[in-house]
Amino acid sequence: MVEVQAKKIILLFQSILQLKYVKRSGWISKVQVPNPESVGDHTYSMCTISMILSDILGLDTERIMKMVLLHDLAESITGDYSPDEISKKQKLKEENKAMNSILTNIPFNIRSHYKEIWKEYVLNKTESARFVHRVDKLEMALQAKRYAKDNSNSSDSFNQFFESANSYIQLNKPDLIMGILDHIMSS
Repeated sequence: MVEVQAKKIILLFQSILQLKYVKRSGWISKVQVPNPESVGDHTYSMCTISMILSDILGLDTERIMKMVLLHDLAESITGDYSPDEISKKQKLKEENKAMNSILTNIPFNIRSHYKEIWKEYVLNKTESARFVHRVDKLEMALQAKRYAKDNSNSSDSFNQFFESANSYIQLNKPDLIMGILDHIMSS
């Protein structure tokens, strides 16, 4: 029994490890970053940033961190699509199928809980989900700033990432995340 359960959980762990090898496509297709971050790199940065900001803001940090860790897990199967590569509907369909496949090997109660958190993220209607989406954009802006610094001869090409983060984050009232983004953009 334990051996069967261990083999099933290893399949989930392999999906998690796969995220280290899935490169973030926007850095490649839009600005030709030679060695872009992986989805695993992005998720780690997002998780740490979310933990700190969530604790500062008094949010449900455990739930938010779970949401961050799950938010791109489907990309271990689907890959990382740029927004202009595939329709939102098709992307969601593929990611739902991938998440069902990835989570199928863990106990039902945990699988149900993770699916609920992932669905909450996708629907983006709760404070936690909106927070995670905003941190996703903030992390992108931080990474763009880093790449722009490293590739100073093409730093203007990174403006599209700052503009995307700025327009998304500004949909909400001014707050700490907006303040951080303003500082990134002005420095």
